[in-house]
Amino acid sequence: MSIKTIGVEELAKLLHRRPETIRSDARRRPGTLPPMLRIPKTRKLLWLEEDVIKWMKDKRETQCET
Repeated sequence: MSIKTIGVEELAKLLHRRPETIRSDARRRPGTLPPMLRIPKTRKLLWLEEDVIKWMKDKRETQCET
């Protein structure tokens, strides 16, 4: 089993946002981003690729239904 993580730069590209916006949202508006991977004793922002993909699909399906 392979687990891939995504950092700020990769997430910014996927969401078509600037890395600075991702960093800011992670602190101030975490609900606007996919669920973060929290590793104890580190401040690095990481996401699991599978969580990001699921979150994006969920957002697409929600928008199509409205």
